[in-house]
Amino acid sequence: KLNKDEIYHVFCLALCISCVDGVVSDREAEMLTRIGFSLGLSPEDISALSANAKGAIQETSIADVIAFSLATLKAQLSSDQLRGVKYVLRFVSGGEKNVSSSEEALLELINEIWQD
Repeated sequence: KLNKDEIYHVFCLALCISCVDGVVSDREAEMLTRIGFSLGLSPEDISALSANAKGAIQETSIADVIAFSLATLKAQLSSDQLRGVKYVLRFVSGGEKNVSSSEEALLELINEIWQD
């Protein structure tokens, strides 16, 4: 149960995980859509959130968007919720296989910042 702001930040992080290596695969795009649906978003909501997140990345940087979303979610979510978000982000990156080094580095950073 997340509010709209939290959903936005989870989606931003999922988008950043999928594009941090410079390529959004078909599988990653499908995972983003699935995550959006599981967060209760409509296709229009997913498109709007994607556009907002991509705009934020262009206006600042992917690092700034990641840092802001990580800090916001850490301040607002419980430990259990953060564990769930980490699971979702690992899912977007491909689970345990086919994870690029840049995606793995981002996942490690998230684990460090959101330590239990």
